[in-house]
Amino acid sequence: MNSRIVAFVSLSLLASSLASLRAGVSQVDCTLPLGTPLAGYNHGDRRVPHWPIPERKKYTTFMMPSVGVLDALYCRAVVIDTGDERIAMVSFDGIGADGGLMKRAFDIASSRGFSVPLEKVTFHASHSHSGPGAVSKEKLWELAPATDLYVESLQAELATSLADAMLFAESSMKDAVIGLGDGLVTDVTRNRRAGMSPYLTPDSIDPHMGIIRIDDAKTKEPIATIWNFAIHGTCHGPSNMKFSADIMGAANRHAEEKIGGVAFFINADAGDIDPKPELCVVKDGDLVGGPVIADHIASIRDTVVPQTHLTINATSHVVDFGRTDLNLTLARVAGCTKGGFLDVCSICNWLHCDANLHLDGNWVEDQPRFTALSFDDGSKRTVAVTFPGEALYDLGKNVRATLLNSNWDRVFLFGYTNNHMGYFATPTEYDLGGYESELTFWGVKTASMIENGALQAASTVA
Repeated sequence: MNSRIVAFVSLSLLASSLASLRAGVSQVDCTLPLGTPLAGYNHGDRRVPHWPIPERKKYTTFMMPSVGVLDALYCRAVVIDTGDERIAMVSFDGIGADGGLMKRAFDIASSRGFSVPLEKVTFHASHSHSGPGAVSKEKLWELAPATDLYVESLQAELATSLADAMLFAESSMKDAVIGLGDGLVTDVTRNRRAGMSPYLTPDSIDPHMGIIRIDDAKTKEPIATIWNFAIHGTCHGPSNMKFSADIMGAANRHAEEKIGGVAFFINADAGDIDPKPELCVVKDGDLVGGPVIADHIASIRDTVVPQTHLTINATSHVVDFGRTDLNLTLARVAGCTKGGFLDVCSICNWLHCDANLHLDGNWVEDQPRFTALSFDDGSKRTVAVTFPGEALYDLGKNVRATLLNSNWDRVFLFGYTNNHMGYFATPTEYDLGGYESELTFWGVKTASMIENGALQAASTVA
């Protein structure tokens, strides 16, 4: 009799363990008031006509006010609990995951009962170039102007919406089944440095689309689809003065219509990866690329088998990058190595002259938080690592290859996460110059610093 009781209890505990996954998701409309500047471009209609002469309005100084809404911007959150570990992923439709904004959102949520520790929360920006500006205190972004001068009330409103999403997600948790998978998507993006760089072609893209499928354990209905893919949110250009989540938002909307539940986008190594121009055509008020990407999301999701048991580990560590090493040369900034006024380009190329700026954390974030998440379903081990800004294709390729060679079966790259520290050009691309090189703030060593931070985080969840 006792052995039967022991067996019954053991089986009950096993069943409880296998059914221990819980998940919750939420999305909150966090479109800020009209007149808020749109972050992402520092030229065209976005910039005041006589820059740097300011034109002060309610929310803007060096940039022009937004005038409408093409499509709503959302703050989203997913909370997953395995019984042993609880993690959260938080996102918003915007240019970058400013660390100050994200910490403020976390503090608000924590003060209202949110229970996930900061080191187990990842904060993601979609990298839409038609999201809100004036929410970051870093002077470099304020004055570029890429986001415009900080406005306290706008950051407070956005942080509160992010906190609301976090709280709603945690309070809505239910029994869930979860699976991870990936596939290749090759028909929607192109490398924008092709033609400038002899090492790249238009097809030098990251085609990997990672999927985390979350379904209701009882009804089998979709709760959420997290999709991880490298693409710039630049379909709407600098002449657009209306809020938009851009092509990723269009893909989210169509994926939700096609699949159900909430579609949750996490960008990847998209520093030099743009949507193909033909996907940015607007037809009947919608970007034609939205349903194309949604079809890929749904197709890959269908291949993922959700599991009743999943082991998750999450860790974070902060790295002090110190002051910038922003060596501005004519070759890198203007592509000029010979000629020019009084032959200045030839002379500077020979003398290696540069303007080396050493800016502190008041100008651009310099203490990024790298997070790694591991997922083990018993048959495959997946690792997700974060980049605190815009990793170029080559850097993402290197990190992915290193991790796959370190006995991980699958790799997700979470770009634009936890902080926003500009671009991360590899040494080869850095020396070639161009926009991405100019905004690689710690010089030729930047990519190795980012790679080391990500790999160190991954090593702690191996």
